[in-house]
Amino acid sequence: MRWLQLHLRARRVPLALGTATAMIALVWAMTLVYTDATTVNVRTASLAIMLAVVALGTTLNGADDALDHTGSVNWPLRRAGHLLLAATAITALLSLSAVTDVRYEPVSLTLRNTVGLLGLTALGAALFGAALSWVAPLIWTLIAVLPFMEPSRDLRVQVASWLIQPAGTTAATVCAGILAVTGLLAYALRGCPVRPVSETAPDR
Repeated sequence: MRWLQLHLRARRVPLALGTATAMIALVWAMTLVYTDATTVNVRTASLAIMLAVVALGTTLNGADDALDHTGSVNWPLRRAGHLLLAATAITALLSLSAVTDVRYEPVSLTLRNTVGLLGLTALGAALFGAALSWVAPLIWTLIAVLPFMEPSRDLRVQVASWLIQPAGTTAATVCAGILAVTGLLAYALRGCPVRPVSETAPDR
């Protein structure tokens, strides 16, 4: 397990996990204090999940890009495991609210949004690097939570605003699934692009 500890520390996982926990807890606390609802609003929950995913998105590469692509390590398996652990961590944090008076529910919706946004983040990391992986989930979430976006029977609207569609909406579930699988495969197989040495060298 030594390698796992080193891996998590090199990827700044403790800091990212702490940030994700703080974001989810903050949204939960605001809902508890400022509303009488027993369930976190889907738009607010989507924002909380997006912030948690973005925080963990910073862990998708390490300080040494060359090491992350060395042939002596089964990186595809490790990258896939890293993403699955991130999804599990966020889902577990959301599920903790089930023992309180304000909950992130339904579970199927929070799970759908978590894996979809995490897949989108992983895809961004594979294409543009972990430093820019937050751009796509942030933009898509902000579009989805706009006031004029609502649950709809229009397929295009369901895809554009999949984050706020009711649990069980086929188009939203398929969209999240495609993002999750595409992001997982792209990140696991490709990893993040290798940055120039000037960007990874320590400051002197």
